[in-house]
Amino acid sequence: MQAIIENGILAAAAFVLLGAAYSDLKQLRIPNMMPALLIVLYATYALVDGAQHFSWWNIAHFGVALLVGMGLFAAKWFGGGDAKLYAAAALWFPLQLGHLLLFYVGIAGAVLAILFILTRRFTRTPDGKKRTDRRIPYGVAIAVGAIAFWLLQPSSEPKRIIVDDLDNSGLPTL
Repeated sequence: MQAIIENGILAAAAFVLLGAAYSDLKQLRIPNMMPALLIVLYATYALVDGAQHFSWWNIAHFGVALLVGMGLFAAKWFGGGDAKLYAAAALWFPLQLGHLLLFYVGIAGAVLAILFILTRRFTRTPDGKKRTDRRIPYGVAIAVGAIAFWLLQPSSEPKRIIVDDLDNSGLPTL
C-alpha cells in the first residue's frame, strides 16, 4: 500500500511539472503554485516513507539551484518562474546527482531551442510579419528533463544517496 501512495505522489509531481510546462508554453509564465506544490509533494513523499527519502543533500541541491537560478534571473538569462521550478525539481534529487539533472534539462532545452528557432524561421505571425520574439519557455525543458531523469533511473523512484555511502572524495562509491 505504501508503494502505491509513493508512486501516486511521484505521478502527482510529474503532473505538476507538466502543468508548469503547459503554462510556460502557453503564457511564458509559471505560476508560483507549481514550484510550491512540488515542494509540498516532496515533503509528503519523505514523510510517507518515515523520512527514508529525506536527505539533507536534497535540501542542499534545492538551495544551490535556487541561488544559481536567482543569479541567472538577475542577469536576465533565465525567467523567475524557471528558476523557482528548477529549484523545486532539484529538491527531488540529491546534490551529488545535480549534474545529471542539469544534463537532462540541458538536452531537453537544446532540443526545445532548436525547435523554436526552426519554427520562428519558417513561420510568420497571423498578420504576415516575421516572428521576432526570442523567448523560450524553458519550463518545458525543466519538466521534460526532470521526468526523463526519474524514468531513466534504475529504480522507479528518485535515487537517494546515503552519506555513509560516500568515500573520502565526496563521490558515491560504486
